Amino acid sequence: MQSVEIVFGARQLDRIVTNADELLLQYRQDTGCDYLDYKPITPGDRVLPEDLAVTLLLNSRAGYRAFRSIYQHGSEIDLTALPAVPLEQTSENERGRVAEIIATVASWSGFAASVATKVLHKKRPDLIPILDNQAIFGAYMYPNWPRQRSSRESVKDRDRIQKALDWIAIDLCRLENQSAWLILQENDPTRTRIQLFDSVWWMYFRKLEPVKQI
Repeated sequence: MQSVEIVFGARQLDRIVTNADELLLQYRQDTGCDYLDYKPITPGDRVLPEDLAVTLLLNSRAGYRAFRSIYQHGSEIDLTALPAVPLEQTSENERGRVAEIIATVASWSGFAASVATKVLHKKRPDLIPILDNQAIFGAYMYPNWPRQRSSRESVKDRDRIQKALDWIAIDLCRLENQSAWLILQENDPTRTRIQLFDSVWWMYFRKLEPVKQI
């Protein structure tokens, strides 16, 4: 059987990832799979301190500052203003609205884009991808990766966040990837397209940059 290939990089830093179906299967053994499977009991349109708990399955750096920030500011976030479509169906302006909400949460004490999207993804699992500092900003969008290790820089800037959303949307929609997404969806029908994207890219990222054992 021919391997499933996906091109990642938004026509800017294109990398061909082979055996995407095998990487998706491997992801089922990762704690990130538990994160995706977890069904929140908090309201879908509100951000509450309890929403931080599930992010620990993705090794988030959430701490008491993030908890306090949501306690103080969570009611200021209006998730009903988000587009009611998956990321792959959004316009650039709609992605701008998504970026604005992510950047607002990322600006709070104890947050950056990584923890913010790990919280918000559970609210809109087909719209808000997980913008991990290393896997996305430090590898997927970094021209020197994997020759150089991924950056651990915390990202809060709204424009960089929208750029990441735009790049991911391109890869979700580009013609050469369409058959691959359909095959992966058949293999794991419970996952949204951005979840398939994240699962395959994360496994590829860790394959080229494994965690150093101490």
